[in-house]
Amino acid sequence: MKNKNYLWILCSLLLINCSTNEEKDCLGTVNGNAIEDNCGTCDDNYSNDCIKDCAEIWGGNSICGCTDSTAINYNINATFDDGSCDSSIILTTFIKNVSPDNDCGYDIDIKQTDDGGFIIAGCKDMSAWLMKTNSHGDKEWEHTYSLGDYWGNRTVIQTSDGGYLFAGWEGVLKTDNNGIQEWQKKGVPGSGQNPYYEDVIEHSNGSYYLVGGPVLDKNNSDKGGQAILVKMSPSGSVLKTKFHGGNCEDDLFRSIIESNDNKLIMVGEKGHGNESNPCSFNFRYYKDVWIVKTRLNGGIIWEKTYGGDYLEKAMDVISNNQSGYIVLGQKCKHNYNIQNCGSITEVMILDIDEEGNKKDQMLLSGLYFYEGGTPMAITNTHLGGFVFNTYPKNGGNVWLYKWGEDEETINIKFNPGGLGGESIEKTNDNGFIISTSGNTIIKTDQYLNY
Repeated sequence: MKNKNYLWILCSLLLINCSTNEEKDCLGTVNGNAIEDNCGTCDDNYSNDCIKDCAEIWGGNSICGCTDSTAINYNINATFDDGSCDSSIILTTFIKNVSPDNDCGYDIDIKQTDDGGFIIAGCKDMSAWLMKTNSHGDKEWEHTYSLGDYWGNRTVIQTSDGGYLFAGWEGVLKTDNNGIQEWQKKGVPGSGQNPYYEDVIEHSNGSYYLVGGPVLDKNNSDKGGQAILVKMSPSGSVLKTKFHGGNCEDDLFRSIIESNDNKLIMVGEKGHGNESNPCSFNFRYYKDVWIVKTRLNGGIIWEKTYGGDYLEKAMDVISNNQSGYIVLGQKCKHNYNIQNCGSITEVMILDIDEEGNKKDQMLLSGLYFYEGGTPMAITNTHLGGFVFNTYPKNGGNVWLYKWGEDEETINIKFNPGGLGGESIEKTNDNGFIISTSGNTIIKTDQYLNY
């Protein structure tokens, strides 16, 4: 009996010894799967294991980027310099009055050129006017052209051949890189009216696309004023003219871009009247934001309208990081005339997908620009955000608003002697170039300082 007890005790001791020799994880669980990561956290969830940040610190929270304030890609939020600083382009800021002798007033447009300078479109001596500047805004040359464009909007782009394309309310002209005219076109084929061009692009297919309105289609004049899309060849031949909308008069496109899939996106305004007076002249200012996507021949792929009972209109559109589009517009709650929106104007920003469906909407009021102004133009920032400017109804100041996921929100106004902003474009140093209706141009850094 004693031998049996001794044998039982021996076996028990062996089992205990075997058990104590089994592996335990960092939580003390025998044969468990928990592992301690490099930050001292013990669990069996390997997806949350800490990693090194850009400063090679395990579990660190360094913000990587360029910390050199003189570089074009300086990141004010960066806490660790990752060696990405680009100082190949010198940051410039300035403010210049570029008003020519005998200017006609009205709007000017400005774009950066391939050499880092700028091209400006306006009016002088009741004629179309172009001025080329260097990177500091100093004049290199200027020319006038007998386009008859002495009123209304005008826009300019640099073309792929190094020349320039000027579009205004009375027509379009093409120059070489020294501003010498190569060709011009007046009027709209199929209309007999001035085209009232608002915007122009050069598509990746090499053709020029111009939009504007309202004009009458001679073959369908009962529709009233319609928006137009005109396709031109590099030599100035009109390849296609399309009329869109018009059922409630005074429809127009204000902006055009190449879509993310190489088609066309246009935005503007489309009349809707109201229940008691649909499409009547007295209620022509009842309009909606109008967004249209077309094929390269102008055929509609889809169109969308957004708005309420009174007036909403789209002013500009840009690509939203290849995932849709950002539309800049205005919302007026006045019950009749857009000219009397006054202090009840709101800035409307629409985030839409590739099919034109609204993903998000932002209405802004009570900001610096909130003085009955009209949002005019929007552009991307180098960090994936956006900045727009406004034309104030009471004149005198330029309003700018910048925002974005990786941006510091900036809401600012300044009075540089202009009469409100007209256009804004991102420049190659990640700053912005702004034109005003007072013939003043402003070059800022990425934080809107000048």
